Amino acid sequence: MVRIALLVLGTALGGLGLAAQLHAAVSAWTAGPDAVYLGTEDGRVLRYLPETDALEEVWRLAPVERVTGTGQPKLYALDVRDGVLLWVREGSSGFRVVERFRPGERPRVVVSEALELPVVAAWFDDPDGYVLVLLDGEVVWVGPTGEVRRRVQVTRSAVGAADKHGRRLAIGDEGGLVTLVDLDSGRVVLQSAQHRDKVLSLDLGGRWVLSGGRDRKGAALDLSGGASLALRARFFVYAVALDPEERLAAYTYDETGTLRVVDLVARRELLLRGGFNGVDRLMFWNEDCLILASEQGRVWCWRWRE
Repeated sequence: MVRIALLVLGTALGGLGLAAQLHAAVSAWTAGPDAVYLGTEDGRVLRYLPETDALEEVWRLAPVERVTGTGQPKLYALDVRDGVLLWVREGSSGFRVVERFRPGERPRVVVSEALELPVVAAWFDDPDGYVLVLLDGEVVWVGPTGEVRRRVQVTRSAVGAADKHGRRLAIGDEGGLVTLVDLDSGRVVLQSAQHRDKVLSLDLGGRWVLSGGRDRKGAALDLSGGASLALRARFFVYAVALDPEERLAAYTYDETGTLRVVDLVARRELLLRGGFNGVDRLMFWNEDCLILASEQGRVWCWRWRE
């Protein structure tokens, strides 16, 4: 691994601190037990340590030949299990490639371009396969060598966001629907019209599913009782995040980077702050550390309570 020591002073509201400078926007990320793995628009996979804002380069994708010329492929999705990474990257033909990567080895293709699947996201699936979400709203289960085992059409609108938690999958589409799928049975277990326009972001937990939409609202759907909480916003909700205890919800919207933190249990707002320009990804590392990533290629752990 190549250690990256490029740290810059962060001036986002919430206090002066260190931020890791990536020099490219984060296009995918996933949390492991001790680190967050980042995929960038210029084809790098990085290991990020929130406690110190340190970065290590794990892998750099080889350039691809496009019609417009040679360039670095973009990463679209990431997952990690037992130290092994799974990612979706751009292929030379325009279709996506799904690869499995164990540190110290070379990436191994799981789903090739030859299958011509418009893959939006991919995750490890029990016990040895993978589950994919396609742009057209289809969920596909594939085996360890990439053979298609099952396909289920979940929604008829294009997918805007997707997330997985345990044995359930959440999909948000262009029509504003949020759909939950049971991965064991392949059946839709819940479908809710949370938005009136495209769903831009999702975070699925065991009790709640958070969503943000182009209809200028966020929503928190209680999966145990079916109640839905509206999260106030004045512009597109670019990112949502649920803390590990599923008590706190964070979301960001508008061109000035307004960020809100809400207590879902007490149903009250804990924080309203502006100035997070360009932030389009949020993740709670713990209840005190909210990880932010920006279009400008910065990522940092914000101690929002301080």
